[in-house]
Amino acid sequence: MKRELILWYSNEKAYHQLAGNYPNQFLKVGLNMQWDLPSGTQPPYQKIIQLITTGLQEGTLLPGQQLPPERQLAKQLNVNRSTVQHAFNELVSRGILERRVGSGTWVNSGKWGVLSQKVDWQSYLTANRLSDPDNYMVRLRQLDGQPHVINLAHSSIGADLALPVEMTALSGNQLVAQERHVNISGSAALKDQLIRHLTTYLDQPLTANQLLITSGAQQAFYLIAQGLLQYGDAIAIEKPSYFYQLSLFQAAGIRVLGIPLSPDGSLDLDELQRLYYRHHLRFLFVNPTGQNPTGQTMPLHARQALIAKCQELKLPIVEDDPLGMNLALTGAAIKPLKALDPDNVLYIGSLSSLIGANARIGWLIAPPQLVDRLANIRQEMESGISIFPQLVASQFLTQPNLAAQLHQQNAQLQTRYDNLKRALTPFESAGRLTIQPPVNGNNVWVTLNLPHELVPSDYTLFLNNELLVRPGFLFGVTKNQLRLSFTNFTDALVPELTRKWARVMGQLMDRE
Repeated sequence: MKRELILWYSNEKAYHQLAGNYPNQFLKVGLNMQWDLPSGTQPPYQKIIQLITTGLQEGTLLPGQQLPPERQLAKQLNVNRSTVQHAFNELVSRGILERRVGSGTWVNSGKWGVLSQKVDWQSYLTANRLSDPDNYMVRLRQLDGQPHVINLAHSSIGADLALPVEMTALSGNQLVAQERHVNISGSAALKDQLIRHLTTYLDQPLTANQLLITSGAQQAFYLIAQGLLQYGDAIAIEKPSYFYQLSLFQAAGIRVLGIPLSPDGSLDLDELQRLYYRHHLRFLFVNPTGQNPTGQTMPLHARQALIAKCQELKLPIVEDDPLGMNLALTGAAIKPLKALDPDNVLYIGSLSSLIGANARIGWLIAPPQLVDRLANIRQEMESGISIFPQLVASQFLTQPNLAAQLHQQNAQLQTRYDNLKRALTPFESAGRLTIQPPVNGNNVWVTLNLPHELVPSDYTLFLNNELLVRPGFLFGVTKNQLRLSFTNFTDALVPELTRKWARVMGQLMDRE
């Protein structure tokens, strides 16, 4: 027999806030859930878990929604209260639900600390719904490339800014021969070029057996997740961080916990230590230079303090440095974490900031035994990495005028940032938004100065007005913030962005 359960709200204001922030179809199912313990032989507490996770996947439960009291739910489902407690405890341990002192049990409004069930794709999909409850990224991808759309979502450089690659002719037979003889950790020629360009920047001698060539930076993260972490392990990342949106950690059953990021790019080390002891952190993943999404660069004193704290805790660091090769070639005076602590930092870089994300060439610098282990794991999974993109990358890095070309590219990017600034100046001058200027990178972190806090569904107004942006909830924060990328923003787009932005701001104000 089906039973209708009206979800509970702490007060009338909470109900009206939900009613104003979610589409009617979500509101209707959210308020009138049909509860029916599924048939089967599994224990009742597992059936309750299945009900709640299915409700999240189908939209009948919403992230940030309060659940009814345990006693009332037990009566409604005709089970013991201890059964409901058991189910809630299990979902709290996975991060799907959270308990708030004096307020009851709530659906998690994000995916911080979510632990997906091992080899359970339904639980994996639940974790994705927590981070993107309105399928915002699905809609964004559908709009990408359509006429009249202004794309401020993609930070990768396009073909118009990518540095040219001069290739020497190679026959098919030569490619096949090189493919057969390349080391499973990567091309020797490419490793030689990386050592030549990165040794000074990293302030340490490098050897070929410390380098693992990867199909972009994300493959390096994937290999670390598969080879150095286990199901149930916890890692820490910055908050906000683009690592938050990477599904590879949740798919591997790894819990992701956030360390608050200060406006200057430094981390809250007290919180790092607290989470380390509470959750037994295995790694800290950081992007200290041109941090994504904020564009900030951690100052030297903060880097030194972070290194000292991680040495004290014996906590390894994974440093993501997508701008590293750019900075190495232009002689920028920034010390990466790897330079401050060669032994405790695994270093990841790529060529995406120079020749675009489609180049799919990255690298991991680590102790030789780790390189061997991860190279063998990759070999077992996918038969290594193709020789062709490695040859393209090695020939690109031999070009003699790279520094001059990079200075030109950086000047063009500065012009595009100035274009974006000009388009948003009327709103900044009126106090409607605050722009945090980037120190490095191609992203701007913007705070919308509104009298009310936005929820994920509010950001669909940008998509409705053909503006592609990345809201803060995709990076693990809910403070009316969003990331704007200016790599594709030309002078011709300035008037149109100003018009569209004004329309969106007016519609957001109407939702108060």
